Amino acid sequence: MQRRIFLEKIPTLGLGVFLLPSTACDLLSEVRFKGTKTIDVKIISQNPIEIPKGKRAAFGWRTAGIRPNDFIVLKPLSNLPNTNVFFRISIAQETWDEKLLKIRIPDTEIDIGSIAIKSSSVLVPYELEIDKKHVRSINKHGLVLFLEASEPLWIFDRQSIDGNNQLLLPHLCVSTEKNGSVETFLDNFMSLNSIQAFGWREGTVLDGLWQIYSQKGTQQALDIIKKHFDLFFDDNKNLIYENAHSMPKFNQIDGIESTIPFATLARLDASHPILKTVVKAWDSYTKENGMVTDGHSLTAEGCYTVAYPMAVIGKLWKRKDLMQNALEQLRHRFVLLNNGSFYLRYNQGEKTYKNWARGAAWFLLGSVRTISELEGEIEDQVIIEKFREGVDIVVAMQRENGLWNCFMDQDVAPDTSGSAGISAAIMTGVQNGYLESKYAIYAKKCWIGLQQYLTPDGFLKGAAQDNRGGIGLQQSNYRVIAQMGMGMMAQLYAFRK
Repeated sequence: MQRRIFLEKIPTLGLGVFLLPSTACDLLSEVRFKGTKTIDVKIISQNPIEIPKGKRAAFGWRTAGIRPNDFIVLKPLSNLPNTNVFFRISIAQETWDEKLLKIRIPDTEIDIGSIAIKSSSVLVPYELEIDKKHVRSINKHGLVLFLEASEPLWIFDRQSIDGNNQLLLPHLCVSTEKNGSVETFLDNFMSLNSIQAFGWREGTVLDGLWQIYSQKGTQQALDIIKKHFDLFFDDNKNLIYENAHSMPKFNQIDGIESTIPFATLARLDASHPILKTVVKAWDSYTKENGMVTDGHSLTAEGCYTVAYPMAVIGKLWKRKDLMQNALEQLRHRFVLLNNGSFYLRYNQGEKTYKNWARGAAWFLLGSVRTISELEGEIEDQVIIEKFREGVDIVVAMQRENGLWNCFMDQDVAPDTSGSAGISAAIMTGVQNGYLESKYAIYAKKCWIGLQQYLTPDGFLKGAAQDNRGGIGLQQSNYRVIAQMGMGMMAQLYAFRK
């Protein structure tokens, strides 16, 4: 879209449309404060658009849509202080393409910047840091969001009736700090702001909350687990969610990557009826050789999304066959560790995604969670040694900043989510006696490095985007906020002394 056309599409609105009930003097004055706070923004002008038939927004939360080459106008509900400002929205419909959200100030010639949204899951925040020189103009005029894309974009709008999800709604984070702290991270993580799409993303979050509760005894973590599950289950224990294309699912299992949340659910309610559906799904995904996969490829995710929850359910149900099968799922994936490298996928002799950090995290975290869960039930020394072998491979590729690059052996940008998962696995291995104590230094170094990627209000940024965008997107410098990465960082926190 050319700049001229963009400007023509922005309305020239009188100042009175935007002004809150305050004097001009109050509006233009600098608000002085110290700390971090959230300022909600309200959509005051839009061309309404409905979500396509057959799709749905998570939890029935209200959404706002923007058509391609169209815009919406927003206004802060209170004045911004003259400090660091971050504008945020969160995605309400799964996207598989690239969109550009241009942000400017109406009634002016001021372009603030843009947000690139590429291959995004729902419930993921996107932000733009705004130069504080624009604060007075935003207070006076508000903001316009203009969409360049081939398909519409939906974002969440207005407060949920189910609880505090304020940071998933359009807002401005204002702060005198550039980075958050461990305290702000924990406060944000142990809330509905960490909710993710049901499946591996939400499963990682739930696992992080569970580890904080089980290792630290933090009741708040258990309470928020229950609130998360309340969003996905109705009063009759029916599972209701949307798949990776925002299509509704009812008491259905949507592939092996969707079964990790049931590790946490089983701990809360081992007799929950959906667990039988999960086990039946694993049976239906089982190949002749016993490998559980829902496609033609063997993937590292199965260590964490299949073996681990299978071990948890098997132990709770006292099902030796399930426990043994969980270990077998790890054995099947030994092929992904080859000649000093990790691979994400194996299919008919071809290995792909060599040394992808998040793939290593899935392998290591799934392995150590599974063997730890089955300690005292079944011990498999071969799997323990394979876990140790994998740890030795990754520590050799850790960077000076404590993180691992997205492709660990390549000169590409770091991935905080993969780094958090790898270090969580290492720290879990140390605490459970599978690794010597000297390995804790690698996890500590990562813990320090991760804190540099915390937003002032506690989100973790710097994560490699969902893998639906292919290797090219992973190798680029494109990084996002990711609550699933927070889930793995929380697991690292849980096992730190």
